[in-house]
Amino acid sequence: MTLKMPLCTKEDLSEAVRLRKRAQYEEERKGRIFNARQRLFGLDLDTLERQILEKKKQNNEQRECDKRYEEQEQLQKRLITAKEKELEKEKRIADSDLNYYRCRYQRLDQRREFDLNDPNFLKKAKPARIADDDIMLGVSSAQIFIGEDLHRGDRQVRQREQQRAWLDQQVMERKQAEDARRKADNVYMESVQCRDKHLEEMAKSDHNMRHQIIHKIRQYNINLAKQKEVNRQRSKRETYEDDMAEIYNMLSSDMLTENPDVAQSRLNPNKKIAFMYRGMTPDELVEFRKGQEQQLADTLQRKTEVQLMNKQWEQYAINMDRTLKLKQIEMDRKHKQQLDDLVRTNAKLAVEQDKQRKDALAQLSNAVTDEFYDQFNKTSR
Repeated sequence: MTLKMPLCTKEDLSEAVRLRKRAQYEEERKGRIFNARQRLFGLDLDTLERQILEKKKQNNEQRECDKRYEEQEQLQKRLITAKEKELEKEKRIADSDLNYYRCRYQRLDQRREFDLNDPNFLKKAKPARIADDDIMLGVSSAQIFIGEDLHRGDRQVRQREQQRAWLDQQVMERKQAEDARRKADNVYMESVQCRDKHLEEMAKSDHNMRHQIIHKIRQYNINLAKQKEVNRQRSKRETYEDDMAEIYNMLSSDMLTENPDVAQSRLNPNKKIAFMYRGMTPDELVEFRKGQEQQLADTLQRKTEVQLMNKQWEQYAINMDRTLKLKQIEMDRKHKQQLDDLVRTNAKLAVEQDKQRKDALAQLSNAVTDEFYDQFNKTSR
């Protein structure tokens, strides 16, 4: 079983729009008529505008106050930070002075009881017998002790001579080491000068090549405007210099001297190691550029279709607007005609009602009830 529903024509749409507007107009009219306060007094627009201005003024003052408070808070924070840094600096200076005073005037060997606690007391003490004619020996003093060194003077002389020979040998070895170091420094300086000379030659050739490229570019763009050419050429030259410097730095780095296959991951053949990856191959770049061009073409086509669709919708909206305006004019004309007919009808009915009221007053036999008044003020007509 199929439902047979009639098609909606333009006349039906126009009639629906007219009925909806008429109902809306009727509701607005009822709201104006039955609202006694608005009908008698209306809205105080001056007061409302004054209240809005006062509210805006209060908001502006509050924002200004908040802004000044934030500025004062930032200033106080900066002052507090500066004061803290100054206090920390003074504390470090005081600690440094205190440590210097302790190291200079409060050493361990400057204490009064240091001679009692000296770890080298036995080393500094004199032996019990220096020689046979020692004046500290008495009549009954012992003359020979086990372990005493009677030839200490001769032994010290031989030790000093031996130390002198060792010092001479160390001086000679140091001179030889100094000569060897000096020779090594000379060789290193020669290698550095050779390297600097080589780098200077490379820089000169690079500069000459860059100068030739810039000259060709300037000749190619000579037909453009002078001011625009100067600005564009300056930007291009700076960009080119930065790129050449970056390329030179990358070429001279250790990463690019390695095998490019190192960037291939051993765990996943489709994955590259990020910090060793040197970029796509020319074939991959060509394929990538083709994909970009295809995406660009698809995007342009979609934009064209969207623009065409927008133009069609705009034309349709203009036509609908023109049609609605014509219908509105026609509806206003009919509505005005209906209002004129209604006014004439109401005038005629008023005359008849006045005549009937006079006849009814003349023939009135009972009082008027509340039901008579309840039938009024139900519509705006």
